[in-house]
Amino acid sequence: MIDSQFSFVLIDARSHEAFDKVRLPRAISIPSDHLGTHLLKEHAKSMTFVTYCTDFECEASTVAAKKLEKLGFKNVLEFKGGIKDWKNAGYPTE
Repeated sequence: MIDSQFSFVLIDARSHEAFDKVRLPRAISIPSDHLGTHLLKEHAKSMTFVTYCTDFECEASTVAAKKLEKLGFKNVLEFKGGIKDWKNAGYPTE
């Protein structure tokens, strides 16, 4: 999705401290426990959102995806492999 220039919002659901250490390109930091409509009011409910966290054991991306769906966002995806799979595939981080 990043390579194709597809328009979406990439949400890093980990803590701000983890985000500051390493993150995926274009990601914004919204920890899953802080996620709410007030933080996403500038985005249409039809926008595509992708959540991620550390790896398959990390639940933050699942929690964030479920919250987005409950808030009425229509196109929510979860990148379960997170930072670990991203790095293992050889993609760059920031």
